[in-house]
Amino acid sequence: MRQVELLAPVGKFENALAAIENGANAIFVGGKVFNARQFADNFEEDELKKIVDYCKLRGVKTHITVNTLIKDQEIEELMAYLQKLARLKVDAIIVQDLGVAYLIKTYFPEIELHASTQMSAHSIEDVMFLKSCGFKRVVLAREMQLEEIRAIKEAVDIEIETFIHGALCYSYSGQCLFSSQIGGRSGNRGRCAQPCRMGYALLRGEEEIVKSAYLLSPKDLCTLSFLPELIKCGIDSFKMEGRMKSPEYVASVTKVYRKYIDLALKDPKNYKVEQEDMEMLQSIFNRGGFSEGYYFKKAGADMITEKTPKNIGLRIGYVVKYDKKTKMATIHTNKTLNPGDGLEIWNKKKHTGTGISKVYPAGQQFTVRVEDWVDEKSPVYLSKNNTLLKVLKKTYEKAQRKVEVSGQVIGKIGEPVRFTLTYGIYTAEVVGDVLEPAQNAPITQDIAFEKLSKLGNTSFELTELKGQWEDGAYMTISKLNQLRREAVEKLEALICEKDEARIYKPYEKVQNPIWEGPRAHSVQVHTLEQLDMALMYPEVSKIYWEWRYNDTALEEAFNKCQEAKRSFYIVFPAITKEKTLMCIKERIQFWESLSISGYVIRTLGVFELLKDSIKEKVMDYNLNIMNNEAVYHWLECGATRVTTSAELAKEELEQLNGPLETIIYGKLPVMTTEQCVLGNHKLCHKKKPTLEYSLSDRKGAKWPILTDCIACKMQILMYEPLLIEEKYLEDAAIMVYRILFTDEKAEQVKEILSYLIRQEPTGVTGQKASFFKPID
Repeated sequence: MRQVELLAPVGKFENALAAIENGANAIFVGGKVFNARQFADNFEEDELKKIVDYCKLRGVKTHITVNTLIKDQEIEELMAYLQKLARLKVDAIIVQDLGVAYLIKTYFPEIELHASTQMSAHSIEDVMFLKSCGFKRVVLAREMQLEEIRAIKEAVDIEIETFIHGALCYSYSGQCLFSSQIGGRSGNRGRCAQPCRMGYALLRGEEEIVKSAYLLSPKDLCTLSFLPELIKCGIDSFKMEGRMKSPEYVASVTKVYRKYIDLALKDPKNYKVEQEDMEMLQSIFNRGGFSEGYYFKKAGADMITEKTPKNIGLRIGYVVKYDKKTKMATIHTNKTLNPGDGLEIWNKKKHTGTGISKVYPAGQQFTVRVEDWVDEKSPVYLSKNNTLLKVLKKTYEKAQRKVEVSGQVIGKIGEPVRFTLTYGIYTAEVVGDVLEPAQNAPITQDIAFEKLSKLGNTSFELTELKGQWEDGAYMTISKLNQLRREAVEKLEALICEKDEARIYKPYEKVQNPIWEGPRAHSVQVHTLEQLDMALMYPEVSKIYWEWRYNDTALEEAFNKCQEAKRSFYIVFPAITKEKTLMCIKERIQFWESLSISGYVIRTLGVFELLKDSIKEKVMDYNLNIMNNEAVYHWLECGATRVTTSAELAKEELEQLNGPLETIIYGKLPVMTTEQCVLGNHKLCHKKKPTLEYSLSDRKGAKWPILTDCIACKMQILMYEPLLIEEKYLEDAAIMVYRILFTDEKAEQVKEILSYLIRQEPTGVTGQKASFFKPID
C-alpha cells in the first residue's frame, strides 16, 4: 500500500506528544533561532535533542525549520547551529534562503534539504530549478491547484509536500513585506505581525466603496472532503499548519487526518467524512468556517472571512430573547453543553461571550447571564468545548505509541545466552551468562520467551521472537530480565546514535567580486510616458520594461531605447504559473533576436527557462537575497547581477559583495496574491489593469492596489514609496541604483529623477525603510 506522510506542527514538547500519539509520521519543529515562527515556544538545543530522540524511538521523522532569511553577520552562528543539527542526525532541514541551502549542500551534504513554501515554488520550472540545487522535497506554494500539482509530479522526480489544514496566508509566502512595513517585523524572518488579519476599507480615489472589514483574512484550509484525490495525485507529504496552536489543536487535527488518510488508502470507494469529525475540527479552531483553499479554484470571496479573523468555534444555536433588566439571555441549543464550555454570541455590531456552568441538553432552551445586550436570533457559537479538550488531552498524556521489533534468542547449555532485537536497519545483540543445566526446576522455552518479550514501558513492541532454548536449562529470572533490559538499552542507543565525534570542514567565507567601478542608474517603467521622461536623463543607462504580455508596447519601448542608445531589459511578473511561462517560452526566440541587454527575473522558474541565455540575467529583490552565500549561489548558477533584499539595513547592505543592484526609489509590492479585493466585491476590470483603488488601514494610511488582470493577480503596494538618497549608500559595493516607477505621471517622474540623480531640491518625499533601522 502506498504511504503518505502526515506531517504535524510542533511548537513545544507537549505538541510533539499530541502529534505522535495521534498518528503523525513526521513533525516539523524549530529551534530558538532561524525559524519562521519566532513567537512559538520553540526548542533549546537540549530540548531539540530530546525531541529528536523521542521521535526516532517511535519511528517518527523530525524536520527542522531553518526557514528564515539569514543576514550575513549571522552566518557564523548559523553554521554552528547547522553543525549541531547534523550531529543530531535530524531527518531533514526546511530552508527558505538559497544561501543556507548552498551552505548545507557544501558542508553538510548528508542532510536532506526541503524547500520551504516561503520559496514560492508554483511551477514545474520552479521545482526543476530547486531539484538542480540539491533539494529532495519541495513544499509548494499554497496557491497551487490540484491539476498543477499533478503536472509537477509527472514532470519532476522529486518529493512534493502540500498543506492540508490550517491557516492560509493572503499573500504568496515569501512575497510579503507588509509586516516589515507596518512595524519592522519581517515575515521572512519569522516575526510576522499578521497585517492580513487587520481591518481595511476599500477606496476608489477618496471614495469609500467597501467599509472597513477583514478584507485580507482567509478562512482556514480543510481538505478532509477530498483527501482521496490528493493521495491519487501523488503528493508525498501532507502538512498541517499550527506551530503556535495548542496541543489539543494538534491532537485533534492529527487524529482526524490520520483516520481519513488511512481510510482513503484502504478503501477509497467507501470514503466518507463523518459529521462528528468535521465538528471536532470546527470546535477546536476555525476562522469563519473552512475553505478548500486553492486546490480546485484560483481564488474567490468564499475563501475570505471578512467578519472576523479569529476562531469562531462551532455554531450551536441562537438567541431566543434577552431580558435587559436581569441580563439573562434565553438560548436555543442544537448541541449538548457541559460545564466549562464557552459561548460567543454574534451581535450585528459586537460579539460577546459567556460561560456554561451546568449541563444543557441538545434541542432545548436555557437561560444564562450575558452582561452585554444581545439581539434576538443572533447566532451562538461554542467557542470552547471543554469536554472535547479533556478527551483530546487524554490522547497524549501517556506515551503509548510503539514501534514493532523482532527478536532472536539462542540458549544452549554450556554457552552464553545470546539475545538480539532488530528494528529496521538496527540490530542490538547482547550476550548473557552461560546457560547452566537445571538442578531442580528448569526454565522452559515458553518461560524464557515470555520474560524476554515483556518490553513494558519502552517504545518497542516485540511482534516476533525466534530461536531456541535447550530443554533442561536454567537461568534466573532476574538474569533474563537483565538481558532484556540490556538489549533494549543497546537498541535505543543505536537508534539515537549521534555523530558527536565527526569533524566537519571548517567554514570559509565565499569570495564574491568587489565592485569598485562607477555606479550606474537603471529606471524601471510601466508606461511609455514614464519611459519618454526617463530617456531625457543621460545619467540613466539602463531601462527596465515591465512586460505585460504585450510585445507591441515592448517593441515600441525597445525601439525608443535603441534610438537613445540605452540598455533595454525585460522585467517579468512576480508570479509565473505555467500559462505565463508558456507565453514567455513562445517569445524567447523573438526577444533573443533583438539587441536587448537582458532580463530582470523574479521567479526561479523564469531563471530555469533562461539559464542558457547569453543575455544578462538580473535577479530581482523579491528573491530575498540577504547574504553573500546567496549572492555567490546565484552567480554560480549564471546570474549576471543580483538585487538586494528590500529588508536590509544600511550596515547590513555594506557587508555584501558582488555585482549588486539595489532599489533606491519605488512603490514596492508588500503583497502579491491570487486573491483580488476588486473581484471579491464584483469590481473586476475584465483584463484592464487599474491603479485607482487602495486599501485604507485603521491609521488612515492608503495602500495602492495594482492589478494584473490578464494573469488574474493582485499586488498591494507601499503606502509611501521607498526613498533612499545615494549618499547613504556610499560605503556599499553597489553596481546599479534602481529607480522604480508604477503609477507616477511624467512630471512626477521628472521631479524624482532630478532629485535622486542630480540632487536638485524638490518636494519629493518617501519612507527611508529599513536602511536606517534593521528589521527583526
